[in-house]
Amino acid sequence: MSSGLKRSAEELSLSERKVLAALNALKGRATLGQISDAVNFKGPVQLMNALNWLKAKGYVWIDEKVLRFYSLKDKSAGVKKLPEREILEIIGKGESPLEEIASRLADRSSIGVGVGWIRRKGWATLTQAKTLRITDEGNKALRQPSLDEELLVSMLKGDVEEDATNTSALRDLLSRRDYVKLQERMVREVSLLPRGEDAVRAGLKLDEDLSQISPELLKSGKWRGFRLRPYDLSAPVPATAGAKLHPVVRMIRQISHVFAEMGFSEIQDEYVQNTFWDMDVLFTPQDHPARDMQDTFYLSSPSSIPVDSSLSRKIRAVHENGGKTGSTGWRYRWSREEAEKTLLRTHTTVATIRYLSEHTRPPVKVFSVGRIFRREAMDSTHLSEFHQIEGVLMEKDASLDMLCNVLREFYRKMGLERIRMRPGYFPYTEPSMEIDVLYNGKWIEMGGSGIFRPEVLRPLGIKTPVLAWGLGLERLVMLRSGLTDIRDLYISDISALKKMPSV
Repeated sequence: MSSGLKRSAEELSLSERKVLAALNALKGRATLGQISDAVNFKGPVQLMNALNWLKAKGYVWIDEKVLRFYSLKDKSAGVKKLPEREILEIIGKGESPLEEIASRLADRSSIGVGVGWIRRKGWATLTQAKTLRITDEGNKALRQPSLDEELLVSMLKGDVEEDATNTSALRDLLSRRDYVKLQERMVREVSLLPRGEDAVRAGLKLDEDLSQISPELLKSGKWRGFRLRPYDLSAPVPATAGAKLHPVVRMIRQISHVFAEMGFSEIQDEYVQNTFWDMDVLFTPQDHPARDMQDTFYLSSPSSIPVDSSLSRKIRAVHENGGKTGSTGWRYRWSREEAEKTLLRTHTTVATIRYLSEHTRPPVKVFSVGRIFRREAMDSTHLSEFHQIEGVLMEKDASLDMLCNVLREFYRKMGLERIRMRPGYFPYTEPSMEIDVLYNGKWIEMGGSGIFRPEVLRPLGIKTPVLAWGLGLERLVMLRSGLTDIRDLYISDISALKKMPSV
């Protein structure tokens, strides 16, 4: 060991020397937890301080990686048969008509999902006669469970970590609703660098040292019993990150500022709503797929919120026969009990439509940016909780052309010049448009817009045209910051957040 390196090692603090000794005992590589168990520090802050200094001085290297763990949403998912397994056992070793299979399933509605998965796995083929015929792969599957089934059983005992052997099967399970959920955990591993190995070989004194002498120590003479640690004035200083707003918070503030410049006022509303305001007032039929349990978070407490009798009669009429709007309605029997069910709002339109019910005369220009909740399987582009940018504009001569200009101006102020509108469909607007923006040569969908239908406005006493839009916030943040995975916006790792660009 050179004299320079020896002198540098002597300048290490006691905490740093203890960490090097512990790493050496752990064969040169260990997790933070293993080091913490080996070294008796007062808390994690002392350990991290020592590690950061050792890294800055070139004694150790810290690897950071995100591990993905999967667990059951409900224990029943690890016990019940997958739809394709149930279908496979019904077919047996031959073939069976779809109608017969559906009649023998525990849940007849699972036939579509089950057939899709059994064909995807290659267990059976669908003939022109609408019959499922077992394949060689299906015969093998009859004798032994598939990997995804084994993983579900394993999750009954605990979380399953994603690795090279199970990635595809776990991602497939995640794409199914009500089976598994994903958790990401940051793991740090520390390893000795050559300089750290040299310091260990030269010997590390683990006796107490003194880096600062107090008047009391000088008076008492106790300083003579300590090892005085020299200062290294040339030691590197670790980079520091200044405080900054989270990209989502920064984006929300910018959006609020842009809409305020355009003459809009901000409004807010509660997360918990009844389906009356979230869907019925917006002319969404009570048998619409969006109301299914697999798409919406319904609440058990409170399980219902009463609706206004006068307004509910008008909404009933609009749904059943169109009321006084000139529409034929949806032609079904509207249920007040269904309308009073509680849920976590599925869009922020519930805030604007409630505001419109209280402000029926033009002009009205309001917007909101708030959280909404949908039962989505989490992946790189979907979350179950995210934000929506909502707005309405009520003016006497409001038109589709005005709506296009408002949206173009909004995105221009947000730094996106190329946008396009194309026809879309929503139950509560007509005409309706989808909004896309051009980014890196690709058109990316940002949200929907349109003019509220008479079936929405007339029961509220509004006769003036109302323009409306609902835009995605997280997708806008991703475009501005260059992220490709929406989950990175909410990862709970401070080092990753520090590196995240400000938008």
